[in-house]
Amino acid sequence: MKVLRFIAFLLLVFYSNAMFSKDYEFLWGVDANTVFDNREGDQTYSPQQTIFFSRLSPSIGVKFLDEHRLVAGTHYIQPIGIGYKENKFIPTAYYTFSHKVVKEVKRDSSVLRIDGTNTPDFKVWSVSFGMIPRRLSYRLPEILWSDSMDYYNPNIRGILLQCTKNNLVFHEISLDWRSLQSADQREAFNVNYNVRKYFHRYLRGISPFFIGGNAQLNHLAKRNPAPEGEGVNDDMFAYPYIGWDFSDETVFDRFRIKAGYAVSFDRCRAIGDWEVDGGLLADFTLQWKKIGVKETFYAGDRQFPLYPMYGSLLNMGDPHYQSSAYSKTSIYSPIVENSCVSFGASLDFHVTKEGTSCYQKVYLNVNLGNVDN
Repeated sequence: MKVLRFIAFLLLVFYSNAMFSKDYEFLWGVDANTVFDNREGDQTYSPQQTIFFSRLSPSIGVKFLDEHRLVAGTHYIQPIGIGYKENKFIPTAYYTFSHKVVKEVKRDSSVLRIDGTNTPDFKVWSVSFGMIPRRLSYRLPEILWSDSMDYYNPNIRGILLQCTKNNLVFHEISLDWRSLQSADQREAFNVNYNVRKYFHRYLRGISPFFIGGNAQLNHLAKRNPAPEGEGVNDDMFAYPYIGWDFSDETVFDRFRIKAGYAVSFDRCRAIGDWEVDGGLLADFTLQWKKIGVKETFYAGDRQFPLYPMYGSLLNMGDPHYQSSAYSKTSIYSPIVENSCVSFGASLDFHVTKEGTSCYQKVYLNVNLGNVDN
């Protein structure tokens, strides 16, 4: 708490100066979430439970010299129905540097580029350090980051680097340092890389076709000193994919298809060699007005071979991917969707070779302020 008070004091000093200088801009934001997630059915990979909580994330900061931001705040997480002693405060404190590069090309304005436009090339990139709200990053696929992890781990603890070129190419690299090595806990961190590329059609805007991929390096070290028999664990993952987004080509609000090959490399150094597991991973989304369906399908080798030993300490994806065949069908409704409020509900059916489960979810998100802009 003393650190938070010191950061708040520094921000207050910045804000006081901002009132007298055009080089400073005061930032503020409030992000509020309430989730009700009731899970019933087969318990082979995930237990029956009801997750019900509210999360309030206020933050303040200062933007200076156009490209620099310093922000601090907290996440207050309150489970509903089990008393106030179970609440949790998670601080946020991060610095962001962002920069936009515009490549001006001297030519007749009547001459079009090969993609059918006469606009200059531009690139926007940013880098953040500290305890960074996860909402600022690209949402990882559930094979890498499950809903359960997302609920109670709202920060990236380390570095977030993002780059966009012409709104057609997106790169993101994040380092999330989850745990520091000690006598009581193991060192744990993961590095994620996300990329997606769209293509221009000559004189016809952006093509529905896109390519992309996800990659992850995940590491779980030993404690120090380590008990006898405890080993270092490595987990690597790659998921190249192709897809088509027909949302602007049809009457549907969302019409998207994506498919690729997901392969993982896992090793516990105390046990033996690498285990390589791979399979087809595809998803299909169709939404019209206030009703939508999303189907996610995996078929191949069983993922997460070390999950029975270490659980989400090593593998943070949805545990249903331990099955060799897995289907998740989500019927959802974005009841309210605007720049400030997201309110909706979903009915999710998880089907594996071992059984079927049903999740019922209602969610509310309210995001106010200018700190995320």
